[in-house]
Amino acid sequence: MSSLQVGTVVLLGIALVLGCAAVVYRDATRNEVSRPPLWAGVVGVAWGSALGLYLSSLAVPIPGLLVMVVGGPALYLFERDDATHDDEPADPFSLPNGPSDDSASDSRHDE
Repeated sequence: MSSLQVGTVVLLGIALVLGCAAVVYRDATRNEVSRPPLWAGVVGVAWGSALGLYLSSLAVPIPGLLVMVVGGPALYLFERDDATHDDEPADPFSLPNGPSDDSASDSRHDE
């Protein structure tokens, strides 16, 4: 790879990392997830370290990099899911966001 190509990859990678961190920050702010800067930082550090390892001279396996890339957003999405759902106990006889009418489930139990 020429130095121009490496520089282009580095600049695009940094722009992608910062853009994804900004998207996470905006989403966390909009959905009232606690500590949006922390979650933007988690995604930014995970993606930035994966980019740094990819560009380094170390022989890092691609599956390891993919785990790093998926890890930050996955942790944020788990936190987002906890923040957006209420604390009501689960109802084992209904699906989330499903119809609240129990007549369909009652008719099934009668058969």
